Amino acid sequence: MRARQKAQERSAKRRKKREYALGQARKVTPADRRQFHVLAAPEEFSIVDQPEAAIAFLSNLDLYAQKHNLTLDLSRVTHLTTDAIAVLVAALRPLREVYVRGNLPNDPAAQSILVGSGFFDHFRSMQPLPSVSHGQISQEMSKKVQPDLARDLIHFGTKSLSGSEQKNNAAYRVLIESMLNTHNHAAKHGEKRETWWATVYADVRKNRVCFTFVDTGVGIFKSVRLSTLRGLYRRFGVRNDADILRDMLHEKVESSTGISYRGKGLPSIYRLSQVGKIRSLVIVANDVYANVSTGEYRMLPVAFRGTLLYWEIESKESHHV
Repeated sequence: MRARQKAQERSAKRRKKREYALGQARKVTPADRRQFHVLAAPEEFSIVDQPEAAIAFLSNLDLYAQKHNLTLDLSRVTHLTTDAIAVLVAALRPLREVYVRGNLPNDPAAQSILVGSGFFDHFRSMQPLPSVSHGQISQEMSKKVQPDLARDLIHFGTKSLSGSEQKNNAAYRVLIESMLNTHNHAAKHGEKRETWWATVYADVRKNRVCFTFVDTGVGIFKSVRLSTLRGLYRRFGVRNDADILRDMLHEKVESSTGISYRGKGLPSIYRLSQVGKIRSLVIVANDVYANVSTGEYRMLPVAFRGTLLYWEIESKESHHV
């Protein structure tokens, strides 16, 4: 009887230890106590084509992520562009204490772009996905320009489209200038550098390689230098940030104010667009949307956090690397 009692006691102790271990196996995080909030992406999820709707969605994402876990509903998206995907990745990756779940677009074309863009190189899918990839999304937090990364993105995009790696000096210059501009737009001296994202996607339908560069810092118009410039513009009776960006691209800032804009990156990118070296150039900076290729400059009702550049190049069979 005593032996049986001791065996039962030992069994109870093992069971208690096992229950204790199970209870401690997973640490409870703040995200466990949050409720999920559903965010539905707009049907046309594209910053280059429909900036107001896309930026409003991303602003809501930032807002609800402060107190909720997120369910991203992409099911109704029928028009999706890779610039929006790049910004979505840049918005989601820093969320450390937030659970994010979601679904795929029902539209086959939109679903194909999302799956092929490189999005799921950064996030885990709960269902099997095709292995074919036409895109790559790269993250960088370095204070240095990364020429090797720029070349790799161009090689990846051109090879995905034409089957062979190619050089493209124009795309390379835009990537390098964008990296340089990231550091010129710091809010104040010595401030921590924000992450930038450089992406590439081979659009077989258009026979073009599409690039997006996203700077998640303060953006052009919240930098110290541009804040001073905006004040001078106001004194000269100049209008709004959209007009300032147009003058910056046309290199009229110095002649208008007497103060030279130190960074020459944007004007050089503009010139590449004007001579046809790059196509479909779009710049979104804080509260300004500029479709440079069509000459459309306008103010946005909801500001974009940071700066975005989007452009395309045509892949050619010649000039292989």
